[in-house]
Amino acid sequence: MASQMASLAQNVTTVDLTAGDFTFRSTGVVVTFPGFTRLYDEGRDESRNEEEEDDNTARLPDLKKGDEPEWKKYVEKQHFTQPQPRFTEASLIKTLEEMGIGRPSTYAPTIDTIVTRGYVLKEKKQFKATELGDAVVDLLKEYFPNIIDNDFTARMENQLDEVEEGQIQWKSIVYEFYEPFIKELEVADEKIGHVELTDEVTDEVCPQCGRNLVIKHGRFGKFLACPGFPQCRYTKPLLLTLELKCPKCGKGDVVIRQTKKKKKFYGCSNYPECDYTSWYEPVATLCPVCGQHLVKRPSGSGTRLACPTEGCSFKPSMLKEEADKAQAPQQEEKE
Repeated sequence: MASQMASLAQNVTTVDLTAGDFTFRSTGVVVTFPGFTRLYDEGRDESRNEEEEDDNTARLPDLKKGDEPEWKKYVEKQHFTQPQPRFTEASLIKTLEEMGIGRPSTYAPTIDTIVTRGYVLKEKKQFKATELGDAVVDLLKEYFPNIIDNDFTARMENQLDEVEEGQIQWKSIVYEFYEPFIKELEVADEKIGHVELTDEVTDEVCPQCGRNLVIKHGRFGKFLACPGFPQCRYTKPLLLTLELKCPKCGKGDVVIRQTKKKKKFYGCSNYPECDYTSWYEPVATLCPVCGQHLVKRPSGSGTRLACPTEGCSFKPSMLKEEADKAQAPQQEEKE
């Protein structure tokens, strides 16, 4: 419903205050028409600083050029340089829109491609470049600088729109692109050769030949393999292990697994003997109501502890109450 509503309208005012050799800038935003935000407020990146957001949405007084504002107080604040936040799906699509790259129908396939081919990993809703992704980008920049350029992609999108509208012929577009591209492709094919990522040696030993297993990069991510291939073809999944025993069998370790669609979940290392699974990360703390291992569930402020048992009356405040009761006898002994 929100997609069919009018856009948000705002008055944005930027004021530069000059004091000697220094210039201070303040920005004020006033919503004049809420539009679709009446029903839907676009998600924000978790890495954004809430304090900065508040500063940028303050209401400024009426000012005009040449005014001399009254100095009231001076407040010292220390700010540390923060790294640029990683892209989320929302912020990546927003950036592509701003650059004029892609269309609404191509955003989903683009994101699916970079994830499926192992160029990026998705961690806490953010994209993290893999070693393979970095290597591919470096090669493209070196051998195809004109094609990997953002302006080239945006320009090609506009030309394709013109072809669809019948303003230009598609053959002229293809010819203009293909002639220089085929020459660059021949040079790259001759010079690049076969690119191999360095294998990381682990302490785990191959049960078949005794060699130390190495971490390989495959189509579906990293896995452990014997360096003696093709004489030895032993492989096994590379699983990240939590420092926690399985809540169901108590024997295996809790490991991080992935579905075929790259969605993360938690399971037992003794699978298939033990079929324990959880979409949420389990912790060592037990539920004071039913005794099950609590799990971390996402919330507006980050994560919160919750009980996986359906219908359990557990509340996070119960843990504080238990801790206070446990500390009470110790305080009495000290007194």
